[in-house]
Amino acid sequence: MSDTTMLAIAVTALVAIGLFSLPSLQHLTSQLRRRDTKPEVYEDDDGKATPEAVAAFSTKVPKAFVILFSIIGLCVSITLAVLSTLSQGDGLFVENWLGVGAWVLLNCQMVSIVMASSRTGYRLGGFSALSSAVLAAVLVAQDNQIAVDLLRHKAGIFAIRVVETSTILALMFASFSLPRRPDVFHDGKLVDGAYTRSLWSRLNWSWPANVLREGKRKNDLDLVDLPRPDHYTRAEETTADWLSRDSKGPLWLSIISAHKLGFAMQWFATLMAAVLTFGPYWCVLQLLRIIEQRPKGEAFGYGAWIWVVWITLTILAQSWVESYTFWVSWGELSIPIRAQLSSLIFMKSMRRKDVKKAGKKETSVAKSTEPTVSGPAGGVIATDSPQVEETEENEEEKVKKSKQAVVNLIGVDAKRVSDFASFNCFFPGSVFRLIVSLALLLDLLGWKALVAGFSTMTALIPVNIFFSKRYSKAQDNLMKVRDEKMGVVSEALQGIRQIKFSALEPQWEKKIGEVRERELGCIWNAFMNDAMLIGCWMTSPIMLAAVSLSVYAAVHGELTPSVAFVSLGVFHSLEVTLSAIPELTTDLLDAWVSVKRIDAYLQGAEIEKNTKDADEVTFDNATIAWPSDDKDERSNEFTLQNVNVKFPRGELSVISGKTGSGKSLMLAAVLGEVDILSGSISVPRTLPIKQRHDSKANKANWILPSSVAFVAQIPWIENATIKNNILFGLPFDEDRYLKTIEVCALKKDIDMFTEGEKTEIGANGINLSGGQKWRITLARAIYSRAGILVLDDIFSAVDAHVGRHIFERCLHGELCVGRTRILVTHHVALVEPKTKYLVELGDGGVLNAGLVSELAEAGTLQQIKSHEQTELEMQAYEEVTAVNSEETSETDGELIGEPLTKAPSKAQGRKYVEEETREQGAIKKHVYATYLQDSGGWFFWLFIIIFFACVQAFTIGRSWWLRIWTGTYQEESISAQDQSHAYTYSLSLQQMSMDKIVQPMISTSDHSLGFYLGIYVLLALVSAILGTVRYYYVFLGSIRASRKIFARLNFVVLRAPLRWLDTVPVGRVLNRFTADFNSVDSHMAYSLAFGFSSLLNLVGVIIAGIFVSPFIIFLAFFLLLISLWYALQYLGGARPVKRLESTTKSPVFETFNAALNGVTTIRSFDRTQPYIELMFGRLDDWSVATWHLWLFNRWMGWRMAVVGSFFASIVAILILLTPDMHSALAGFALAFALDFSGAVMWTIRHYANIELEMNAAERVVEYTELPTESLEGENPPAAWPTEGSVEVNDLVVGYATDLPPVLKGLTFSVKRNERVGVVGRTGAGKSSLTLALFRFLEARSGSIHVDGLDISKIKLHTLRSRLAIIPQDPVLFSGTVRSNLDPFDDHTDAELYDSLRRVHLVTEDKTSPGTPAQTQDTPSENEGANNKNINVFRDLGSNISEGGLNLSQGQRQLLCLARAIVSRPKVMVLDEATSAVDMHTDGLIQRSIREEFGGSTLMVIAHRLSTIADFDRILVLSDGKVAEFGTPRELWECEGGRGVFRGMCEESGEVERLREMCLGGGHGN
Repeated sequence: MSDTTMLAIAVTALVAIGLFSLPSLQHLTSQLRRRDTKPEVYEDDDGKATPEAVAAFSTKVPKAFVILFSIIGLCVSITLAVLSTLSQGDGLFVENWLGVGAWVLLNCQMVSIVMASSRTGYRLGGFSALSSAVLAAVLVAQDNQIAVDLLRHKAGIFAIRVVETSTILALMFASFSLPRRPDVFHDGKLVDGAYTRSLWSRLNWSWPANVLREGKRKNDLDLVDLPRPDHYTRAEETTADWLSRDSKGPLWLSIISAHKLGFAMQWFATLMAAVLTFGPYWCVLQLLRIIEQRPKGEAFGYGAWIWVVWITLTILAQSWVESYTFWVSWGELSIPIRAQLSSLIFMKSMRRKDVKKAGKKETSVAKSTEPTVSGPAGGVIATDSPQVEETEENEEEKVKKSKQAVVNLIGVDAKRVSDFASFNCFFPGSVFRLIVSLALLLDLLGWKALVAGFSTMTALIPVNIFFSKRYSKAQDNLMKVRDEKMGVVSEALQGIRQIKFSALEPQWEKKIGEVRERELGCIWNAFMNDAMLIGCWMTSPIMLAAVSLSVYAAVHGELTPSVAFVSLGVFHSLEVTLSAIPELTTDLLDAWVSVKRIDAYLQGAEIEKNTKDADEVTFDNATIAWPSDDKDERSNEFTLQNVNVKFPRGELSVISGKTGSGKSLMLAAVLGEVDILSGSISVPRTLPIKQRHDSKANKANWILPSSVAFVAQIPWIENATIKNNILFGLPFDEDRYLKTIEVCALKKDIDMFTEGEKTEIGANGINLSGGQKWRITLARAIYSRAGILVLDDIFSAVDAHVGRHIFERCLHGELCVGRTRILVTHHVALVEPKTKYLVELGDGGVLNAGLVSELAEAGTLQQIKSHEQTELEMQAYEEVTAVNSEETSETDGELIGEPLTKAPSKAQGRKYVEEETREQGAIKKHVYATYLQDSGGWFFWLFIIIFFACVQAFTIGRSWWLRIWTGTYQEESISAQDQSHAYTYSLSLQQMSMDKIVQPMISTSDHSLGFYLGIYVLLALVSAILGTVRYYYVFLGSIRASRKIFARLNFVVLRAPLRWLDTVPVGRVLNRFTADFNSVDSHMAYSLAFGFSSLLNLVGVIIAGIFVSPFIIFLAFFLLLISLWYALQYLGGARPVKRLESTTKSPVFETFNAALNGVTTIRSFDRTQPYIELMFGRLDDWSVATWHLWLFNRWMGWRMAVVGSFFASIVAILILLTPDMHSALAGFALAFALDFSGAVMWTIRHYANIELEMNAAERVVEYTELPTESLEGENPPAAWPTEGSVEVNDLVVGYATDLPPVLKGLTFSVKRNERVGVVGRTGAGKSSLTLALFRFLEARSGSIHVDGLDISKIKLHTLRSRLAIIPQDPVLFSGTVRSNLDPFDDHTDAELYDSLRRVHLVTEDKTSPGTPAQTQDTPSENEGANNKNINVFRDLGSNISEGGLNLSQGQRQLLCLARAIVSRPKVMVLDEATSAVDMHTDGLIQRSIREEFGGSTLMVIAHRLSTIADFDRILVLSDGKVAEFGTPRELWECEGGRGVFRGMCEESGEVERLREMCLGGGHGN
């Protein structure tokens, strides 16, 4: 380097340092003008520091070092400048004085740093560190120029220069070490330290060290151990940032715009990494050229040693930039984007229209949500046949309608998009690397060799493209099948009670198994195409290298080691670059599909304010329909037309009508949850939640006249305590709360729970009876501040006496005074005396509406009541029957998961839904053993190890052969005399190398280029073929294991005890079937294959090093020990954090599912914001786990790179210390040595990946080993039961071993074809008897015999398949009417239509099986034009949506009844199976039951005594024992009229009617 250049560099450096000093000088002048007062408490966007954190925070030590090194550096530089002025220096007179100037500026920076606050000092410290780095670079360049001369003549000056260089490096480190701020806390939790610790800590990812130590110490980490995310990553702040931008364009552009700085940093770092990747190869090339050109026996000069230093520095620089790219990609892009998109999707779901239409699959029929079933005279009023469309539903439509698909937007699509954001930089990175590598190869090989090489590679491109397309298609098919599998499994889990009651486990197991087999087929297809792609990727660089090197050798007549081995390294780097492109393209397409799906959802129609503001709720000629995304699809939708209604303010209004007449639709209209097709609706204006000031509410201002509360027809309950469900976010007013509990008849229920009001309710109220769910949701509305109560059918699931209590004490009690109450009910007679306004719906509109007094005068009121009830019911319903005459419903009801009798119990804890368990420490050997055994056993894996070892041997052999080939050119110049030295061994370090041992094998040869090239290509091809086949073999084992493990999981979960299924959220089980199995299916195979490969690569690197010197093995061992220490630290944190990532994901989906199910309730209470905030917290938990997983990954990766750089450096040093070192061997060893850090890092990372994927296997294996219900037992006769007689002898049953029994010595018998009513007060054990009959509760003692067979001896599946139950809560599966009536095609269409007629879903004369719905019903065609509502049951192909939500509750119950009629069992249990049906239809159904089940034994759990008062016999239970059992007449006359049953009848208020039924028709129908 010339003197002029040196001077120019010094001047440039001084200018740069001057610029870096400007912020310090600016700060210094501002500080001198005004002294800032230090705030007592530190606070910023991330959080607030506590006084303790502020007290513990100090910058004194690093600032002291900054002062020390600045002053020492200035003194040393002045010394050098003075010496050079006196002509005793180093000959750099001007440069030294420029250096003094630089040090003066650095001292100014030092003063500014010392005076600054922590954050400003941190920023200025960064500038100081940059200035120091610039000066250090200049000093190193100067030292490099003059070092040799100074060492010879002026060693003292050289020493001073070394001190100056060391001081500037120390100052740089001290400047980097200034901490930024004290620890800050957000919501009382410590915030992540990325922006808290020093810049040095950020640059080497050392701030999580204390968390890793904690993980190693505890062998576990919990969520509380992990600091919370900063404001750049928190869901709430990232979403607020997004919304503030108000982006209007396509979603993908908005994402780029919102994160443009992050993407810019990512791409710039990728460009730097692309250049630096080839830095080590360039340095090795220079070193090898020095070795090649060195005269024999001459020692290496200063130049060679400098290249060793450069090898170390370039490896470190390349590794750091690569690590930084990774960190920006995940920490600053992927995780915030995932949180952002997930939040936006959730927020949108809270605003979107709640569309419940069934999707179109194959032949699809448009459905109304509440189609009219029958007109006043029982005739079907639908006017024309369904419009059948032969269309396949597209992805966007599916997303809009299916809840599971909406949840998938977060689970699959948001993750895909965020993942792609993290590795999109590989695209520009590949281009950058290609350009840099081509430039390097052009310099090395020349254009001829390069063109020849690339021409052979292009020949493989069509093959690559072919298999890439096939792989992409296979992945697309796989995603579709996985969506289908998720749907089927989700439906099975949600309907598991019905599946178990009906003994449909084998059929569902088969159904899930069939989808699973299709999924495995898709996975295998993807594996095969991927194996071919791997083959292409392995073959193409080998062909490229072989052809390029042979052409080079032919053109130049020789192949030098420097050219061969450096070219190989570059080719290898190119291979990695090019191999990723096809897979990246697939990921790009996946992300593109996902971003479009999310965009379509975010652009979807929202609930808009479509009502006018007014004081009263008014419908003005309004035509309304259920929400739809597509206005053009309304031709066959159910509508209420021309509604003119005005609900009086502060009064009780009632809406009645037949099942499916649109009552729920009218309530939804009040809530603004419908589409108004014409006319208008007016409602009082609701106060926004922020203006309500709930926290300041008191008795005086509690009621807000315009606020709304809603009780849905399907009760929606949070997974929270009973108390929190009732409060629903409002402040606790004890007086109001206790009154609410009393008027909603909840007091006794709460007393019966061990934990009282603190009892936690499972998801969807799984551990409550139907009546309890209704009353808790009612209590929520009554406790609320709403002035308008919208109540949907609150009497259908409660006993009549409880209904009267609620009507009188609640709807007309003090808590409802002055509140507008709009109630849907069939019980018009019950509510009529105190009702102000009455609406009757029918024929797609309002039949009658007006004030009750006016309707009574006109005689219309009597007509309305007659539509709802039979004459007898109308007389009696003033005092409706009370079966359970307390103010509570059945508490051990049909859906109960645990006993509600008041009993002190350790087992019955406060949390009904247990926290998800996590394993601790390393994955258990048992899990590995299970997986390895299922994939093929020990022999299979032994063969794989041998196979992989062979591939590695061929890889080393290929490079060794190249070493022999390139060595021949060098050997030819060595005389025979020199060669004889090969046999002289020496014990000195320099000569004790493997090269000397193997040298006798090398002899000067006359072999042609073709000989060496042929063997090289042969070795290469064998490597490529074996390398491809080994993946095929691993994939084979993976598929085998997946098939076996899934089959076991499927079997066990479907047969798990009901208690377990009730206490585990569906989302958690679904996670095992989907996310965890995706890992086991796809990722495990790759992790195992790449893990083996990396481990053997590491062994190969060490073996190659041993050829230089056997001492390498000690070095490798030492470095591996260091690596192992870091790896153990890493695994101690990464393992539990990966498990946490799995467990923090489940609550996100559970919250989303719950919110989607209750979106109407949440919106009506104006609770969307609290739910959004809850979701923010859940997403932050998930982000914390992912963030730390990647943070630990970078912590380890960087440290491995540092350790690896030492290996390469020491191999290079040993080469230089070895005289007579062949350049061929040096090239061979260095080519491998450069891979050491990568090999160690990838080995550990793949091992960690195997552990992390095994975590998924562990979670799956845990569920495969759950206890199942009993599978033992005998097979009864094929026709059993033929009679249907039931005998119960001294039956004792309990819910758990540590709980008291609920049935205590029960004894009774039911004769053949007898109809028995089961009644009893709350907690008497009615539903426990049902559960015992189906063996959901096993007998502790005693027995149940059906037709003389002890049911405990019979196989469970057989028992349940021969009995039948119709539960109170109807369970339907998505599909068609036919698939719900007859899931496995056992019956003809005629039988199915017959069952629908018998439950009055279709009429006698309108539908024949062959030609459903072909006739035109009344009204006439003209009327039909106005009334488009269609009876969906007239076509068995009509679609049923998820959970049957496109039908009304009554229709769902009737369809379940029809399903039971189809199966015609000999023993049938009905648990209040028609509670949601209007009175008229219920009367018809009761008649049908008597007629249809004449040949069956019937046990009916009744809420209305009139339902069972004319049965053959009545069983009265009390406290788990038989209180009375006999005919109605016997019980009426029992104990001289003082019996329990008689007492119930007299309490009921309809004693005369019941007396007539009991005495007059005790055995009649």
